[in-house]
Amino acid sequence: MKGSGKWMAAWSVAAACLTGAPALAQFQTKSEAADLSRYQRYAEAPVDHVKYFQIQGFQYLAPDTVAIWFGVNKLYLLTLQTPCTNLGFAKAIGLTARNQILYRNFDFVTFDHQRCRVLKITPVNELKMKQDEAKARAAPSGAPPQSSGGE
Repeated sequence: MKGSGKWMAAWSVAAACLTGAPALAQFQTKSEAADLSRYQRYAEAPVDHVKYFQIQGFQYLAPDTVAIWFGVNKLYLLTLQTPCTNLGFAKAIGLTARNQILYRNFDFVTFDHQRCRVLKITPVNELKMKQDEAKARAAPSGAPPQSSGGE
């Protein structure tokens, strides 16, 4: 039926408006889900705190999870207390940490006049992840990627 895609899109927007905009903000794309899965494969044991200099970047991954970079190969997954309404649309985030030390269950991620408590801080071995991805790209097609060892 011609135009049915527009009709379905209109109904989806109307349903989101009727149920509240926060439901729309809690959406996770396939790309975000894939990145979260990839980071989790290289996740290390959670820590109680992390010392950092400044936020180099961040990425929304799920309604309760952001990836945050504190420098080259210094990637952490932060699990947040929900709801964090519209976190997926935040252009920038801040931290309530003092003396550049972020503590779980004490500090907050801040954005758009909101605060979401940091429940868990999980370091990600980004260097190993990058090395494994480079090996996979360099491997002849059809050959299984080899791990760099030391797991």
